[in-house]
Amino acid sequence: IFISFFFKIPKRKKSVKIAAGARAAAFRRPGENSTPDDDDDEATLEEGDNFPSGPDDIAIEEEADATLEAEEEDHDEGKLVHNKRVVKTLREKAIQLMAEKGIVMDPEEERIALQIFPRVCGLGRKVHDVGHLTERFKNMVSDDPEVAGTQRTLTRRVATRWNSDLKCLDAHFFFRNIVEQLTAIESLKLRAYQLSDDQWKMSEDVNEVLLLFDEPTRIFSTAETPLIVDVIPALEEAREGLIAARDDEEHDLSNIVRIACQASILLIDKYSTFTNFDCDIYVIAIAMCPDRKMKWFKDHGRSRAQITAIEKRVIAKWNKFYATDESLRVDEEPSSLDQTVCFLFNIAHI
Repeated sequence: IFISFFFKIPKRKKSVKIAAGARAAAFRRPGENSTPDDDDDEATLEEGDNFPSGPDDIAIEEEADATLEAEEEDHDEGKLVHNKRVVKTLREKAIQLMAEKGIVMDPEEERIALQIFPRVCGLGRKVHDVGHLTERFKNMVSDDPEVAGTQRTLTRRVATRWNSDLKCLDAHFFFRNIVEQLTAIESLKLRAYQLSDDQWKMSEDVNEVLLLFDEPTRIFSTAETPLIVDVIPALEEAREGLIAARDDEEHDLSNIVRIACQASILLIDKYSTFTNFDCDIYVIAIAMCPDRKMKWFKDHGRSRAQITAIEKRVIAKWNKFYATDESLRVDEEPSSLDQTVCFLFNIAHI
């Protein structure tokens, strides 16, 4: 959802219609009622949005085609429709919430933001696919004494690969001098892929925010099933970072970056219960983790009353399900739960 503020997909004539039963089920917290939007009999996806087309928007058109082709290969129209509807809904909600705080993106800011990733990713694709550009870029890298390390070319975006956008942007900054020289050569006709000074500045802020998603996506993209004790802290830390970026008063972040952060926060909250710790297993897994324990809750803003409540929940579950012998029962009013948790952990692993 964050990337959607910086990557425009133009509207296509084709629409996709699916039965509601074919799309992913909406997440609801305990006691939360469904909304009419959740129970629609039919969902319609219009691929992309209206966007003025001109010479400077060639990159947008080309990257749109590449992205839509990758999505079609996924063969799951239900999931695609549902995900895009979620993004659209939360984008609109974030824009409204931030407008109430006086943070509004003007049309010009939106226009330059939506060109960023099509230009960044589009140039990477050109350098990989067009022979004379590949050779030209390679020679420019070889001739530049400031380029160090093993990376010798721009990263190509893979629409279905996690963190691909971050890697593309990282490479763009790594080769910034060469990128600016290359796109300035008139005979190569790469003006449509040239970032303006404002776009470079905005890209720096975008890059910093994307780094917040690096650890969660690394965890989720591994072959092994991720552990709760890794997933929940990673998501919460990403959420905290997004809040800090949204509310940052020290740096001159553009309004659209702040709004994109708000949209990302809404998405994390929609698909997780860790913010309120409604699920006992989340609480117990973290409390019993040797390198986190109750200190993790304190470090992440839980009040003394909340921590006390968590302590009681952990002990109550232990006494109910694991204390098979009276000698193993734990006092529900311990003086130090960290010591108690260590005791429980040691027993559980004997």
